[in-house]
Amino acid sequence: MRVRLVIRSMVAALLLATGAAHAQTEAPYPNRPIRLVVPYPAGGPVDTAARNLARGLADQLGQPVAVDNKPGASGMLGAAEVAKAAGNGYTVLFTLPDPLTYVTYLFKKVPYDPLKDFAPITQVATTPPALVLRNDAPIPTLKALGPTTTGVSFGTWGPGTYPHLIAAGLASSTRANLTIVGYRGGAPAVQDFMAGHIHMTIAGIPTALDIQQKGIGKIVAIASAQRSPILPDVPTFSELGFTEPVFSVPSWVGLAAPAGTPTAVVTRLRDATVAALRTPEMGKFFATFGWNPVGNTPADFRAAIERETPLVANAMRLAQVQPE
Repeated sequence: MRVRLVIRSMVAALLLATGAAHAQTEAPYPNRPIRLVVPYPAGGPVDTAARNLARGLADQLGQPVAVDNKPGASGMLGAAEVAKAAGNGYTVLFTLPDPLTYVTYLFKKVPYDPLKDFAPITQVATTPPALVLRNDAPIPTLKALGPTTTGVSFGTWGPGTYPHLIAAGLASSTRANLTIVGYRGGAPAVQDFMAGHIHMTIAGIPTALDIQQKGIGKIVAIASAQRSPILPDVPTFSELGFTEPVFSVPSWVGLAAPAGTPTAVVTRLRDATVAALRTPEMGKFFATFGWNPVGNTPADFRAAIERETPLVANAMRLAQVQPE
């Protein structure tokens, strides 16, 4: 009996020692590649920003960061995939506000709670989008929109997305008969704009400048509180008299992890993002893109989402968006 007890004690001690050694040698986060889910198609402005940030995060974290495009349902499909992922910091969402502030007003059934099922990491940047109008459109300027306007089409990134709210806001405030066409993201909308299938759309500043320089269309307004240094001659919507709440809904890109992700991991991701944003490469990219780096704290990011949700609700109501 005594021999058995001694053997059991030795085995238990060996197991404890092995566990302690394993804990001591276990690599800190991150110790394997990170998946950055982008709920929009490849080739659009959000995808381009995500790929630049992924390179910066990889440099800061010492692990590969792979972009995985999961477009559909105003960003809800990709966001849902992140919401159900393990909260270990290896699956992260890079997104516009859509799946975190818009979707509850777009769909009757959302497979996650935007506030409860995500751990905000940081707002990466504010993104003042530009409105482009084809040179061969039936109207010469945005101010020409009115009750007699017909035959003008506006390409959006899908029902209830930021461009859709702008399109619906323009139609409501001018009483113009706009044909609103939904796409699965910014890239397909721009492609159809370039091909002449639609007359107006929202685009990132570099894309909008390319459209203008090619003589296909012109930048007629920017959705921002002030003019962009890159587009000093382009007025804001408010300067053109469009002061309804729909035109003041902020646009940004941000990072979020699944709920339950350890605070230390969230902090590590936020710090790595801020460090990446401060590099000359990222600074040059955002300056060229016309975006303003943010890098706020997780608490500030959550507060911003909570603050903007009523604005989105009001914009949805004024745009007469009904949940599907």
